[in-house]
Amino acid sequence: MAEPGLKEDFAVKYKAGDQIWSGHSFLGYMEGLKALLAELPISPAALPTKEYYYSLAGNLDFVYGEMLYSLSGTEGLLRDKAFPLQECYVRPLLAPSVALECGIRYRTKEGEEITRTCEVVRTDETGYIFFTDYHRPL
Repeated sequence: MAEPGLKEDFAVKYKAGDQIWSGHSFLGYMEGLKALLAELPISPAALPTKEYYYSLAGNLDFVYGEMLYSLSGTEGLLRDKAFPLQECYVRPLLAPSVALECGIRYRTKEGEEITRTCEVVRTDETGYIFFTDYHRPL
């Protein structure tokens, strides 16, 4: 288990839930995302904030690679369907688990705004779980 102060340090550093990064594509934040994953404290529970269809467990490099594959693939799929991307973002989640949420906000052809998210939780010194629906069709 990680030192008790790490969660608090993480919360203070990232303003207890404020957005960490926002942009037009996760490809512009590749190295920053890997650094955030490495900095993520061990969570006392590996619980996502909502239900996800897939959960992939592995080390930092595996989860980082799966995240980039999922995020960039979903961005490409949305662009192929002519859904304008509004924002890609990363924000910390502090309950029920200490996690990172990556989201893609976009507009459908009918004008409806939708946000698709994924979450990653650190389970121990080298283990992570990536929760996602990004592989599922839109």
